[in-house]
Amino acid sequence: MRRPRRAPSRPNYGNQYPDIRIVGLAAPIRHALQGLCALTDRPEDGRGSAEVARSLRLPAAALSKSFQRLARRGLLEARRGPGGGYRLASDPARLSLLEVASALEVEDVRRGRCLLEERECRSAEPCPLHRAAKEADARLRRALKDLTLADLAAVTRRRKER
Repeated sequence: MRRPRRAPSRPNYGNQYPDIRIVGLAAPIRHALQGLCALTDRPEDGRGSAEVARSLRLPAAALSKSFQRLARRGLLEARRGPGGGYRLASDPARLSLLEVASALEVEDVRRGRCLLEERECRSAEPCPLHRAAKEADARLRRALKDLTLADLAAVTRRRKER
């Protein structure tokens, strides 16, 4: 007698009924924010992106690329050689999460595309979800603008202490 096959389970990460299912940030932005939080722990020390990635269990090549872009945009200082690495270029309390996200945004083939159909989505020819998607995007941007790296780092530290 054969046992019925079970569908593969997806990780739930302890949240049986997640509140947020669609809106989110791209992985490079999430990883960079985590990496920047790690840099706030020792702001005077330069840390290599590989070291930070290893400590956070993030993809090293992707974090390195994000840190390079942030350094080109002036959000990080990069120094080579002994004692080198990456450091924050400014006070974490003055760096909004929107600045980080904006520095890492890349042209995405989906950006400006309709959520329901394979076409551009504009206010002149909106799909049924256009207004809701535009409002959700605006809310997320406002929240990112209001939050600083210091805010995020404080929450991250409290979470680790538990």
